[in-house]
Amino acid sequence: MPERSPEIEQVLRDTLDAMVRSDFDEVGRRTSGDACVLSIGSNAREWMEGHDEIMWGLREEATSEGDLGIGLDDVKAFREGSVGWAAGHGYFEMEGRRVAVRMTAVLHQEDGDWKVLQSHASIGVPNEQMLDPMFQGAG
Repeated sequence: MPERSPEIEQVLRDTLDAMVRSDFDEVGRRTSGDACVLSIGSNAREWMEGHDEIMWGLREEATSEGDLGIGLDDVKAFREGSVGWAAGHGYFEMEGRRVAVRMTAVLHQEDGDWKVLQSHASIGVPNEQMLDPMFQGAG
């Protein structure tokens, strides 16, 4: 039976904190090295597969995006055996503006540590805006 996992919730908070500090060594340790690892960002071009590509993408984004803040308001995580998953609400903050973000992650326990296998961040768009030309072809 799945059970709530405060441990995984803390791993995700710690990982986001490491991203804010640009501590990519820490983020890399918390990201699985398995070939199936995947990170999908809120930008339509942010689809990164494999540990090396994800780490390169995060470093590149940190240098090109400027002062981007990331926060996690709430997260609920669960586990069954060596597999965990989580969903949360957070935000991106840039130039004094804050945008709500939805985040999900799938984790696997490897050598006693929880590692992220898949992550996804998205910015919700009202249904009536989906046909806006700005969103055509995105993703």
